Amino acid sequence: MIILPKLRCPGCGKNLNAVTVNEVPKANRFEDCLRRCPDCRIGATNAKNPAKVKYIHADALPPDVPPVKP
Repeated sequence: MIILPKLRCPGCGKNLNAVTVNEVPKANRFEDCLRRCPDCRIGATNAKNPAKVKYIHADALPPDVPPVKP
């Protein structure tokens, strides 16, 4: 079992609970994040090391999708 430690949401400061999983999936989108803040719609990537965690906003475009031009 792998334990992803609890973190604090950078938006509101609430705890994002620790998660225990058998396999750690890669998280490139908010929906892929195992630790999420439903209020701020911010997810923490699934890095085991808290120093390597990045935060993903649900409304942000993935890095490989170009922005829509008006």
